[in-house]
Amino acid sequence: MNKKWGLIFCLIFAFSFIVLAFSTCETLDSIVSMGSVGGGAFTPSTEQMISALREALKKGAENAGAELSISGAFTNNLARKILLPPEAQPILDNLSRIPGGQQQIDALILRINTAAENASRKIAPIFGEAITSMTISDAANILRGSNTAATEYLERTTTVPLKNAFRPELNAALSQPIIAGISAQQAWVTLVTNYNTVANSPVGRLANMQAVNADINEFVLNKALTAVFSQMADVEKNIRANPAQFLSDLATNVYNWAKRR
Repeated sequence: MNKKWGLIFCLIFAFSFIVLAFSTCETLDSIVSMGSVGGGAFTPSTEQMISALREALKKGAENAGAELSISGAFTNNLARKILLPPEAQPILDNLSRIPGGQQQIDALILRINTAAENASRKIAPIFGEAITSMTISDAANILRGSNTAATEYLERTTTVPLKNAFRPELNAALSQPIIAGISAQQAWVTLVTNYNTVANSPVGRLANMQAVNADINEFVLNKALTAVFSQMADVEKNIRANPAQFLSDLATNVYNWAKRR
């Protein structure tokens, strides 16, 4: 009987030891996954990955918005400067021959680009909405994605609200009179309507003329958003290359971890 109880005791002890060992291992794994940097390898938790990514995106959005909203950010930068569509060249040529016409054209271009700069103040809040609604899957894909993965995510999720934010500013600039009480929008519609009438006629089809888009507002709007996402991509590349320069220690560790994956 003593031997029987002794065997039972040994089995209970062995089982307890195994449970304790597994419990200890799970605790250690939990500590590592929560980002204990100590002397070992850093492995961020899901919460830390999302937190780091949101911090980086918030910083990137703030930097992009601040850069694009300063005076001259569009006007004085040839890569960003918004010009009228190439199809508008006949209008510009005719206006430039009228006394004071070129000054009116220059004033219009300045108004459009100043409007884009003013609208850029709305970038950070709009990006902030997309950052808040980011899923775990989004965060993982962005962290381990290309150098512009976050920008691509923002382009997918914020293009519509950004257009809604930029459109009033740009439309107001295009609707102001250039000369003789006629706005750029009105002149453009008249020109394109006449051009498209010819392009769609037998003569135009014979000459392989292609009808053009009559919406100058959408053209200018798309140019402005191209500049926004281009600037965001540049900021993102800088953050990924030098996270310690822009982010907290924890977020830097997460980005450095992602580089090794």
